Amino acid sequence: MGRRLEVVIVDDEAQITELIKTFIECSSKNSNIHTFTDSGEAKEYMSSNPVDVLITDYKMPKYNGIELMESLPKKVKKVLISGYVSEIAEEKLQKLDAVFFEKPVPMKALGEIISSQEKLHS
Repeated sequence: MGRRLEVVIVDDEAQITELIKTFIECSSKNSNIHTFTDSGEAKEYMSSNPVDVLITDYKMPKYNGIELMESLPKKVKKVLISGYVSEIAEEKLQKLDAVFFEKPVPMKALGEIISSQEKLHS
C-alpha cells in the first residue's frame, strides 16, 4: 500500500471544516486530514508539509482560497468551495486546474475526487 493521501481543508467556519473532515473520514480509508479555520495557519502549514488535495473556502480573512491555491504546486488537486460565485474568476480557476463547488458542498462529488486522488497516490 502506498503512502496516505494528505488532505488540507480550510474554511473560516469550523462547522464546515468538521463536516467535510467527517465525510472524508467515513468515505476514505487512506487519508490524513488536516483542518484549519485560519488561512494564515493553513498557508504556513502547507509551505512545509506535503499536500495532495486542498479543499478551501474562497472568502476568508488573511488569504482567500485562490491565494492559497496559488501558493501550492500544480500537482496538488485543488477544490474551491464558496457561496460567492459571482466574485470568482472562471479563468483563474482554469489556470489553477481547480474544481469549484458552490455551497452547500456536493459531498458525493467531493468523495469521488478524494477517491480518484487516493488511487493516483497509492
